[in-house]
Amino acid sequence: MSQPSFEEDQAELETIVERLERGEVELEELAKLWERGELLCRRLAAALAETRGRIEELARRLDGDPPGPQG
Repeated sequence: MSQPSFEEDQAELETIVERLERGEVELEELAKLWERGELLCRRLAAALAETRGRIEELARRLDGDPPGPQG
C-alpha cells in the first residue's frame, strides 16, 4: 500500500484537530488520535522541509551557484 499524499495527510490531521477541539472523544480514543496527529504532523513537516530544500537548491542553480550541501 502506498503512502498517502501530502493533501490526504493534511486532511486527516485537520479532521483529528476538529474532533479534539469539539471534545467529542473519550479518553482512550483521545490518546490514539493525539498520537496519530503527532505522526501526521511529523510526516507533513518532513515533506515540507524536503520541498523547501529542493526549492532552495533550484534557486541556487538559477543564481548560478554550484550545487552543494544545505546550510
